[in-house]
Amino acid sequence: MSEIVYLPKWGLTMTEGTVLTWLKQVGDHINQGDDLVEVETEKVLNVLPAPASGVLKEIRVPAGGTVDVGAELAVIEPA
Repeated sequence: MSEIVYLPKWGLTMTEGTVLTWLKQVGDHINQGDDLVEVETEKVLNVLPAPASGVLKEIRVPAGGTVDVGAELAVIEPA
C-alpha cells in the first residue's frame, strides 16, 4: 500500500510551507528516515524525513510550490 507524505505542522502558528529542494527524485529507493525534502516555513528551513521505506513514485508539489499544512507532498510505494 502506498504511503502519502504530508506537510506536517512544525510550529504553533504555521499554516503553510514552501518546497525548496527535493533531496530524492522519482524512482529513487529511499529508507525510512532518509532526508526527503527541504521546506521553508516561517523563515525556518526544515528537512522532512521519509515516513516509510520504498520507491518515490510521485512528487505532487514541485520545488518552489507553496502548500498548506496537511497537503500531500509525495507518494512512496513499498519496494
